[in-house]
Amino acid sequence: MTIIDELAEAVIEGDDEKAVQLAQKVIEQKIDIKDAIINGLNLGMKKVSEKYEKKEYFLPEIVVSSDAFYSAFQVLQPHLKGMETKATVVIGVIRGDVHDIGKNIVKCFIEAAGFKVIDLGRNVPAEKFIESIKNNNADIVALSTMMTSTLNSMSDLVKLIKKEGLRDQVKIILGGAAPDDKFAAQIGADWYAADANAAVETLNRHILEVKTK
Repeated sequence: MTIIDELAEAVIEGDDEKAVQLAQKVIEQKIDIKDAIINGLNLGMKKVSEKYEKKEYFLPEIVVSSDAFYSAFQVLQPHLKGMETKATVVIGVIRGDVHDIGKNIVKCFIEAAGFKVIDLGRNVPAEKFIESIKNNNADIVALSTMMTSTLNSMSDLVKLIKKEGLRDQVKIILGGAAPDDKFAAQIGADWYAADANAAVETLNRHILEVKTK
């Protein structure tokens, strides 16, 4: 088994310490960083998402695998040069909601799928989303909420994106327990994804549409 194979396994097993050690070996042995990320870290998270979809993995396993992924990625990232990303996604939990576990899982999955992710955190005011869209020339805005009481905040943000003249620049995807496909259409968002796997599938399926906006 190669170091890159071991790196993928460390992510699948959620072995944070081993993932970091292997990432350091990648650098020391001058192994291709892109290869380590794509066929090590990203492949590991892809396997994790498959296990999640098959209900072989649940939230605790996802969290520890995500930790292993990010710990190793932080070691490799400073040495990474010239790796293209599919698109830039600004993600955050809408104002009024502080539930961010689902958002964090989606972030990990879409980052592992090759998207650049700007994470604004939780309880994010609309103005912060607007600022980040402009500053990062974002292609996609991913909004999450678990609470029906904050659905109005989602609607208000979509209206503000339109008012700021940014609607043609970005695609909008909703997630979390509170919204659904019907609500997404109602407020003028592009898509709804029920979970992290659905988010990755949706973004990958529409990537050409995103890049030719």
